[in-house]
Amino acid sequence: MTFKDAIVGGFRGAFTFQGRARRPEYWWFFLFVFAGAFVVSLLELLMLGRGSGMLVALFQIAIFLPFLAVGWRRLQDTGRPGWFLLVPSAIVVVSTLVSGSLTRTMMAGGMGGMMDGGVPMEPGGMIGVGASATTLVALGIAQLLAGLVIVWWMSRPTQRGPNAYGPEPRVR
Repeated sequence: MTFKDAIVGGFRGAFTFQGRARRPEYWWFFLFVFAGAFVVSLLELLMLGRGSGMLVALFQIAIFLPFLAVGWRRLQDTGRPGWFLLVPSAIVVVSTLVSGSLTRTMMAGGMGGMMDGGVPMEPGGMIGVGASATTLVALGIAQLLAGLVIVWWMSRPTQRGPNAYGPEPRVR
């Protein structure tokens, strides 16, 4: 499979979460997404003189569903359920919710209270920040580990023969 075939196949299968995708299809599409975000951010920097990230965010929103679908099919090609790909995303959502509450608490009580181990500086100030910071670190580690596991699974060979997700894709 060529780079162009992978990109065309990724967009054709943007709404297809059934079936299987071989390693080249996934990794070529991954390269397209990575390079595309880099080029868009570079263009934004050259056009605006600063990088706000707005164009990259729009690019990522536009490419999200096709990238999710090809990753979903890739996991199924290795014999794993595609929804496993959502685990790191769920960790990101939980981390964002926790870090948002941690940020609000820090803003209310100041950094000094946090450095003192979360001792309240005033009523409603820093209570519970130590636990929130610990939780945030734990979620960050969980996110890193989940991401590494997903990369490991994506790099595994195709499961030979038919599996629960369909027949083995043809080699072109």
